[in-house]
Amino acid sequence: MAQAQPLPIRVLVKGASLMHDISERPQKREDFTFSRVIEESLLNSGHGASVWTAAVASEPTRLAFRTWEEQVKAWSPDVVILSYGYYEVIHLILPRWLERHANSLHTRPGTVRELYRRLLVRPVWMSLAKLQCRLDKVIGARFFGRTLRQVETELHTYIDRTREVGQPLVMLFEFLPPGQRGRGWFPGMTERTALMNKMLHKVIADYNDPEIMLVPIPEIAERCLPPGTEPNTDGFHYTGALHRFIGEEIADEIRAWAKQYPRLAPKD
Repeated sequence: MAQAQPLPIRVLVKGASLMHDISERPQKREDFTFSRVIEESLLNSGHGASVWTAAVASEPTRLAFRTWEEQVKAWSPDVVILSYGYYEVIHLILPRWLERHANSLHTRPGTVRELYRRLLVRPVWMSLAKLQCRLDKVIGARFFGRTLRQVETELHTYIDRTREVGQPLVMLFEFLPPGQRGRGWFPGMTERTALMNKMLHKVIADYNDPEIMLVPIPEIAERCLPPGTEPNTDGFHYTGALHRFIGEEIADEIRAWAKQYPRLAPKD
């Protein structure tokens, strides 16, 4: 009987647009997001790799549960990478459904559709966004405690439920403060991001488990990018260079973790 070959490492990447978007426009073919870099790095080191980026723009933490059965229970990933809590720090008053509609990735051509978006949707959205910007300068992170507690509870529940399916390595993303453009539109976002990061550190400390870890995105950006380089030039999403550094560091962590499991070893 032929000797069984090691299995590919299954990596599930979940979150909002931070996980599938990149600052530069247009995105070049080999400016990979970090999940593709993880796949590349694992393959280069002899590991099999199956990376599933299940990210949806503007996805709040509460919606992570909708696809849990399919993505975690059924697929049983070895590694689960989560970037949740960032959407919650962005908008002060604008609802998710309106943002998704105004900035839809599913628009189709057509005279009526284009007039509707150009003459109605975009003007209404921009007017409300400018109103929100003025309010954000005054309100900032006030009343944000309830949202923090809700995200904390949802993350704990998602992690607990996920760890019951084969005890995968769980990695949570820490967040960068918004770039210059982001601060212009969301003046209170920097403070809210700092509070969200503080909560994420608390979640990791609550578990005190080396298999539930934080990915220190701000520290990676500061250490790896040239001094003075903005890591999120569109205000929010990582540059191609930062995506590469994040992917390489995560791949290193996965390789170190996988050493304890012979069935996930690199091929001879």
